[in-house]
Amino acid sequence: MEFPVVSGELREAYLSTHFHVFGPSLFTLRIGEPSQKIASLYLDHKVSSAAFLTAWNPYSGLTGQRVNERAQRQLERELNELSTTVFPGFGEDVSGKWPGEQSALALGISWDAARQVGKKFR
Repeated sequence: MEFPVVSGELREAYLSTHFHVFGPSLFTLRIGEPSQKIASLYLDHKVSSAAFLTAWNPYSGLTGQRVNERAQRQLERELNELSTTVFPGFGEDVSGKWPGEQSALALGISWDAARQVGKKFR
C-alpha cells in the first residue's frame, strides 16, 4: 500500500501544524525546526529516533470522533509495544481550518516500524 498524493495546500497545512508533546514538560515540534526539548528526551531515554503519529482522520479525511478515538487507542497500544516510551500529543492547525488531533510521540521506534504503523493507520 502506498501513501496517497498530498496536494500542495495540504502539504502547507502540515508544515504549519504545531505538534504538541505532553512529556515531562510540554513542548511543541514543528517540521523543519530543530528542537532542544526532543534532543533532551533522546538523551534522557537513550534513544536516537522517535515518531509523532496519529490515527485521527486517515488520509486527512474527516472521520467521526468515536471512530477516531477507537483508532487512536489501538495506535497507542501498538506504539507501546514498539517503542520505549510513548507520550500523548496533539496536532494543532494554527489557522483553525482543521480540527486538532490526538496524537502520540513514540520514542525509540525505528523508521521501518513507524512507517508500517503509519501505513496501517493511514
